[in-house]
Amino acid sequence: MRPSSDFCSAPLYTSCLMGEEMHAQLAALLSRRPSGYVHSIFENGINLAMGDALVFVGTAKNGRLPFGIHMGQESVRRLRFYVRRNDVIAGTPDIIQFHHPTYPLTLDLSQAVPFRNEIRAERYRMNRDLFHVCSFMETCLSWGVPTGLDVEWDRFLAHDYMPDDPQYVTVQHAEQLLDALLSGEVRVIESHLRYFLGRGKGLTPSGDDFLVGLLAVHRLTEAFHPAFLTILRHIVEREAITTDVSKAYLLHALHGRFSDTVTQVLNAMITEDTSHFQAKLAQLLHTGHSSGIDTAFGIANAIIALRRYEYVRTSCDCIGGQRHFAASSRSNL
Repeated sequence: MRPSSDFCSAPLYTSCLMGEEMHAQLAALLSRRPSGYVHSIFENGINLAMGDALVFVGTAKNGRLPFGIHMGQESVRRLRFYVRRNDVIAGTPDIIQFHHPTYPLTLDLSQAVPFRNEIRAERYRMNRDLFHVCSFMETCLSWGVPTGLDVEWDRFLAHDYMPDDPQYVTVQHAEQLLDALLSGEVRVIESHLRYFLGRGKGLTPSGDDFLVGLLAVHRLTEAFHPAFLTILRHIVEREAITTDVSKAYLLHALHGRFSDTVTQVLNAMITEDTSHFQAKLAQLLHTGHSSGIDTAFGIANAIIALRRYEYVRTSCDCIGGQRHFAASSRSNL
């Protein structure tokens, strides 16, 4: 049931805000989990805890999120003024009510435009469908900003890390994880995942952002062993291994849902418009303090691994050798 036209003018409510955009699947979530509380407050919005799920209400500065309700900066400023951490909330697909004792607030979602962020996996058939691999690496290199894991792009791309370098361990874990995901060595996947989970600072640690990059490439290519998703989901759902916010991102990514800053880069990679791709990659790299760079680092590692395995398979075929690959037939690596 949608609110009447004079709903927001009812004297019970100190203020009413209008949600402008809303992820298409959030209405179903609000139906299943009608109560919660204000989990955290940031400059660009707030997080609501609805059962075991998070809902972000705020600007689209860091992209349209798979668990996001978005509105303009002025509305967000008002929202942050009225709410406090741990305020109780009640929600329906059309309304979220904040029960602050002094400043009750209603967020009207009835006119919010639904959106979806989808990676167009049906357009990918083989590694050669990724048109902008060189441009991707060159842009990250020229960006000149190390990852949140302290890996420098120039040394990473030149294979310039030595065993006594602090970053060597990170680079080795990344390479060995991807080798396991592509060769199907299931027994070693978990230890490498645990190295990255929760590693780094911030609301979304850099190691988690790296894994989101891997998951995005897997969503496009379906090239990695199914144990990647199974093991990662098992750890994230059952252990307090990372932040609540990062857990939300990872769980959505495990279901193929990403922010539009991520989906737009992957979708642009399978088109031939170079300027469009570079613009979308720049948006990703600008995201957060290092989240976009760390996600790009994950994407880069995944693409390099796919290229390396394509070469290995071709070489093995030439000499009659065989090697197990986890890639689906659709990947055609």
